[in-house]
Amino acid sequence: MGVKNKKKSLDGKSSVVKIDSSLLERIEEFIKRDENKLKFVNKKQFIDVLVSDFLEKKRWEKDKK
Repeated sequence: MGVKNKKKSLDGKSSVVKIDSSLLERIEEFIKRDENKLKFVNKKQFIDVLVSDFLEKKRWEKDKK
């Protein structure tokens, strides 16, 4: 049996983030489109990928200045 690794927040505790239900519906519709089905498996993965990309872009813009 394997042990599941839980992602930790900066303070070392697991956290749950509530997202507006209308936004989640829009995300789900986006993921269901044929061109997005293979890129995004589920809503959590979609949010993880896009937030990570956004933060990386912001860091790059800050470093560029």
